[in-house]
Amino acid sequence: MDKKSTKRDFTILDIHSHPNVIGGVPPVMKCMLSAKKYLDARWKGKSGQGTFEDLIAEFPPVETMVNDLVNNRVKSTPVAWDAETATGEPPCSNDFVAKITKEHPEAFLGGWGSVDPWKGQKALQEAERCCKKLNLIGLKFQQASQRFRVNDKQFYPLWDLCQQLHMPVQFHCGFTGLGSGGMGGDGIYTLSFTRPIDIDEVAADFPHLKIIALHASEPWPWEANMIAMHKRNVVRETSGMLPRYFPENMVYEMNRRLQDKFLFGSEWGYLPLEQIISQWEELDLRPGVMEKVMFKNAISFLGEEFERVRADLSPWKRNLEEV
Repeated sequence: MDKKSTKRDFTILDIHSHPNVIGGVPPVMKCMLSAKKYLDARWKGKSGQGTFEDLIAEFPPVETMVNDLVNNRVKSTPVAWDAETATGEPPCSNDFVAKITKEHPEAFLGGWGSVDPWKGQKALQEAERCCKKLNLIGLKFQQASQRFRVNDKQFYPLWDLCQQLHMPVQFHCGFTGLGSGGMGGDGIYTLSFTRPIDIDEVAADFPHLKIIALHASEPWPWEANMIAMHKRNVVRETSGMLPRYFPENMVYEMNRRLQDKFLFGSEWGYLPLEQIISQWEELDLRPGVMEKVMFKNAISFLGEEFERVRADLSPWKRNLEEV
């Protein structure tokens, strides 16, 4: 970490990371294999053939993730991922996320479950298990890989249950790099299922459902801004893009009308944590905005949920009176 970063006097609260470690393989390995070959044409893996097995074998142990978070003074909330119906691949399970967050409190402040919305009653049962048995904060959805739209009324029973259980949801917004370099993007529809306007409808129909709109929301960052401005139960999140490439209007509103509506996310597992933090330090942010995005807004928006999962908020106690 550079000298400027070492002056930081607070621990970062990371609201979105992927446990791409041994045991946490995501349900999009076909997409990841295509992207690996697309970004590194010389990669052949240990076998020399560039297979799925080669890629999986390169996943690090969970200790690598834990050490990276601890060394950068970050407490993270990793996400599970179930897209089995659409991809045919097994999920990064809720049990795995619950396990690592329990075993490594030095790095994690809780975790997010995931259910495949196409599984109907089983999805509802798993959502309730995530809340009552696994003690997870809420649920994360990646509509491009799961192939569904959040405002499709057939999925409303799931949002109704989450609202009843007081389980927040994370929805992917905008472009996804999944499938990059694959023929037809490996069947991933990059934008059909991820437009922020769909979230606006769900937020209105379920006013007590807390919604986190993930990522930079390209090509609709203004749309995401206006939804977060209009709906008290919607906030935005910053992962999936290095800060130097953030849309200009995203940083503009983060500095002004929406400075209480952005949460920090790292996208650990896909982007290097130290580089993300270093580039955040380079952003032209007004005094106090960095602290709001890096931890205060998350505690304010998710305070009841952190209390439910018995999260240790002591790293931020000296700053909480300003929240």
